[in-house]
Amino acid sequence: MSDFNLALDLGFLTKNRKYTFFKPKFIIYATFLSEKIGYWRYISIYRHLQRNPDNQLYPLFEYFENWCQDENRHGDFLAACLKARPELLTNWEAKLWSRFFCLSVYITMYLNDNQRDAFYSSLGMNTKQFNQHVIIETNKSTERLFPEVPDVEHPEFFKMMDKLIELNSKLIAVGKMNLPDPVKTLMRAPLIERMVAQMFQIFISTPIKCGSLDVDKDLEASFLY
Repeated sequence: MSDFNLALDLGFLTKNRKYTFFKPKFIIYATFLSEKIGYWRYISIYRHLQRNPDNQLYPLFEYFENWCQDENRHGDFLAACLKARPELLTNWEAKLWSRFFCLSVYITMYLNDNQRDAFYSSLGMNTKQFNQHVIIETNKSTERLFPEVPDVEHPEFFKMMDKLIELNSKLIAVGKMNLPDPVKTLMRAPLIERMVAQMFQIFISTPIKCGSLDVDKDLEASFLY
């Protein structure tokens, strides 16, 4: 913005809304996964359109490759931040948080993209196959860093994910019904309960033990937690 002699003053936000504090380590876990899954999403779309140029809807897709590599480099930087603090990758708590954030990102993408099938179809892509490919490749990237990750290539994993789509679709259908809000709330309750139970079942499934910590033990990071 400075190129246009403009400035953005966000000071008013602190006066008008409340904030929830998150420890920086949680932000790094989540942002690392966001950057890596973003890379695999964009690079998969880019490669598909390079093979199928007739499905390219807009010239912007021609520039996707550099954008993808930016996402990947951002993820690598955040991986270095995590490696600089070995305790974020080596103890039992790190294992639980690793699996939690993986599943949070994977489930969010899987459910959201299912509602955007028209977009992926317009690109000549199969939404479910695309999502499963992205999750599998992101998981492989994450295995190199996190101490534990979900076993996304287990035959039951995507069956359980598809069950979440089914339940989520029913939730959305309830929201569109022309009924009083209290009635819709009662109808949603058992669906939400089943979704939570399904997510917990995925979480407690046997994970893959993995990870890499190729840094010196005496390495001190300059980040404060």
